[in-house]
Amino acid sequence: MDQKKVAITTKRMMDARAVLVRDNPFFGRLALGLQLACASCGTACTDGERLIFDPEFAERLKTEQEMQFVILHEVLHCVLEHCTRVGTRDSEQYNIACDIVVNSTILGMWGMDSFQVADFQVMHLAPDGNEGCEYHAEEIYQMLLASRKDDPDQDKHTDTDKSLDRHDVWKAISDSSVIRDIWNGRIRNAAAACKGAEKLPPQIRKIVKDLSRRSNVYWKQLLHDFLQPDEYDYSFLPPDRRFSDGEYYLPAYNLDEEHGSAQDIWVCMDTSASISEQELKEAMLEVQDAMRQAGLKGAVSFFDGDITDPIPFTTEEEFRTITPKGGGGTSYHPIFRLLREQLYPELPKAVLIFTDGYVCSWPKEEAAMEVPVLWLIRKGGNTNVPWGRVVELD
Repeated sequence: MDQKKVAITTKRMMDARAVLVRDNPFFGRLALGLQLACASCGTACTDGERLIFDPEFAERLKTEQEMQFVILHEVLHCVLEHCTRVGTRDSEQYNIACDIVVNSTILGMWGMDSFQVADFQVMHLAPDGNEGCEYHAEEIYQMLLASRKDDPDQDKHTDTDKSLDRHDVWKAISDSSVIRDIWNGRIRNAAAACKGAEKLPPQIRKIVKDLSRRSNVYWKQLLHDFLQPDEYDYSFLPPDRRFSDGEYYLPAYNLDEEHGSAQDIWVCMDTSASISEQELKEAMLEVQDAMRQAGLKGAVSFFDGDITDPIPFTTEEEFRTITPKGGGGTSYHPIFRLLREQLYPELPKAVLIFTDGYVCSWPKEEAAMEVPVLWLIRKGGNTNVPWGRVVELD
């Protein structure tokens, strides 16, 4: 690689990032979290840790605004968690969907209807003709699949947008939960340090608000402590040789099949009249945090004076499609009645109950049939629970 071109590209990246910090402090601060790098990747890309440019591609960016656009493009992929949500989807169609959302979001921030990067127009419209920023990438992905199914020969999107950046590096991310946690922290910090959050794009503003409502519960450790038998000890990871000042042995939270895992958990959410819509949203976010941090999987039911049948979930996308039901009085008895009459003998590994703790009468501990129960009480709720493990959420 031509070292002179590398130096020029790095300088342009630093200059463009400095302009972002000045003109858009929120995204500028987030861009500072990515390590600048150059590689023969053909275009630009990010793995959630680095912002990578190919110097040959950088030469095709005639203006500094184009450089800023590409940097914002990569930052938004990280903010919107595109890097960690590919899963088993068709990567080509999902990549197009992600780019449509990101490009549309940038155009909206800049008050533009179109923009060229390296002499081509960036895609920004969903298949239905609306701006991509009005949707999540998963929604546009489904539109693209439907469009291709209806007309297999139809090619509404050319390959030109692929020259803006590449996404194959996302597959190399080994621990998506770590990347998500890092970026959630960066987003919180950037929002706290920068005023004018109301000026952010609606989709980004929603992310900031959701993160600010989440508690600081470390779900991976909480579920580990709750699910593991008391006599089971930690194992320890080998030292990380990158730390030259010493050898750091870190405890591994062994949520495995033999000793207990965060799978096959039954989550019961209080939807009685005493729970506000905001409190229910916060509880739903807590479950998503648990899924990210500890790989929580299982089924969810909603209860008031009655209870809904368990709805299975394995991914955040599945969980987001679930609609809460309820609004009556509060009773915990239906939970354990369903446990006995419908779930037995294939009982869940544990029951997590999100509630405010206010109830007229408590079931007896025997009703749980020795299934561990974790009561998750909202802040200010009644924590005087007669049995089970109790945690008050922030």
